[in-house]
Amino acid sequence: MESFLSVERINMIEKKINLLIFLIFLFLNNMLFAKQQVTIYGDDNYPPYSYQKNGHAQGIYVDILKLVFSKMKNYEVTIKMLPWKRGISYLKNDEIFALFPPYYDQNRALWMLFSESILREEILIYGKKENLEGRKNWPEDFYGSTIGLNRGFTPYGMGGETFGDAIIAGKIKIEEANNTEQNLKKLERDRFNFYLYDKFLDIAAYPSIKRGMVVNTNHGHLGFSIENISYKYKNDFISTFDQIMKKLKKTNEINKIIKKYSK
Repeated sequence: MESFLSVERINMIEKKINLLIFLIFLFLNNMLFAKQQVTIYGDDNYPPYSYQKNGHAQGIYVDILKLVFSKMKNYEVTIKMLPWKRGISYLKNDEIFALFPPYYDQNRALWMLFSESILREEILIYGKKENLEGRKNWPEDFYGSTIGLNRGFTPYGMGGETFGDAIIAGKIKIEEANNTEQNLKKLERDRFNFYLYDKFLDIAAYPSIKRGMVVNTNHGHLGFSIENISYKYKNDFISTFDQIMKKLKKTNEINKIIKKYSK
């Protein structure tokens, strides 16, 4: 009896040890293969590319980024939205990891790293028909005008180098509003002469406003702070993102996303 109990105790101990080993293995395995949690931020008011509706991130960039992130097996990425100007400030001050979709410009390149480009945008000049007529040369034919921009969008990024230079020289004035809706209302009421925005802008509710010429093309990116060293995974994240983005651009998957918004 005494010998039997000893064997029983040994078996119980062995079972507990095996269970403990299994739990330790499971813990270490989860630690080893756990996905890195990452949060990136986007412009909350740049339809149809990037915006927030009912608390959810939506838009062309959001859909493309979700597709890319789904293929980044080592990362679990959450997308949140911010007012654009605040997002730029947060990124510059190293308060967030990444922001989309900044355009490349020389001033930002002093402190911002840019990912592989995500997609190409076309910027148009919008205005009333009578104001657009006869203007064919950008930006020379618009000297003396006041042009609306969304706050946080740079003149060089939206209208190109010659447009930015014309503003510095005082040949064109700009007026900023917080979002697209405010700018369209101001344009409709003749608060300024023209407005710069993307070709997908919905102007159906503003019959007096027409589309003018393409004045610039831009590529949106994921932007990262150059100085930020607190995110140890930054270089790997950017490298992985860029590789997947390059592969996707060779397929038709991105065009399918864009077509959903251009109907």
